Amino acid sequence: MPIISFWGTEKSAQLATTATAVAAAASIGTKYPYRTIITQTHYSDMSMESGFFDMDKLSRKGSLDVSDTGIDALDRLLRSNKLTPENIANYAKLKLRGRLDVLFGTFKNDPDSYARILETFPLIVDYASQYYDIVLVDLNKGFESPEVNPILQKSDLIVLSMSQNREMLKKVFKSMDTLKILQEKPIIPVIGRYDRFSVYGNKNISRTFNYKKPIYTLPYNTHFFDASNEGRVVDFFAENIRANIETDRNGFFLGEVSRLTDAIMECIKPKLVDR
Repeated sequence: MPIISFWGTEKSAQLATTATAVAAAASIGTKYPYRTIITQTHYSDMSMESGFFDMDKLSRKGSLDVSDTGIDALDRLLRSNKLTPENIANYAKLKLRGRLDVLFGTFKNDPDSYARILETFPLIVDYASQYYDIVLVDLNKGFESPEVNPILQKSDLIVLSMSQNREMLKKVFKSMDTLKILQEKPIIPVIGRYDRFSVYGNKNISRTFNYKKPIYTLPYNTHFFDASNEGRVVDFFAENIRANIETDRNGFFLGEVSRLTDAIMECIKPKLVDR
């Protein structure tokens, strides 16, 4: 089943790659009847997980057994030849029944252990794609982490992060022209933390860089980013599902995310199997 990578060629928080992955997962989970899983590769960073769960509350309730959760547990199973596609769900946390699971990234906080996890991560993604209808991967930005190229090679779609910074845009569009992986794979460019009142709006960027395909956006939205810090992203989507796109900033945000996820689903449609 399709693997979708959320990735940026440049290392910058302006790209909001994790926020884009979280928003897309919540949108897909609430709009489409496909069994979806999201995971991530970051070192000592649970920002993706914090979008869906209150991590402090999970720890207080004893619901976060790091020895039996997420990528770390699957790494041990894989190394002992006990991992199967079907048992991945046992080590993920359910968010929307039958629609969205969250596979926690590694809790390892030393470089050597983290490097070992990255060795098996591409294989774990393979197993997940055999069980889930859609696999979303929030990848480390740039090229330095060893799992980046194998995951990009496996991906059926790359959601490519960019910003409204002109110098960074020059680098990203140059990469789109020169990087083999971005020429071989379908890509959907997304401007993170988008300010619709900036001179560098998506249509102006398209004209400036002579880009003929649509550029999508993740608007900056305080309510969304607050929800991302508190494990309430899915609730945020549910609470604002009827917000007016024209007059309500939350409605505008959800409208842009919906436009993005519709484009994602259209791109991977040939790979999907209806259940």
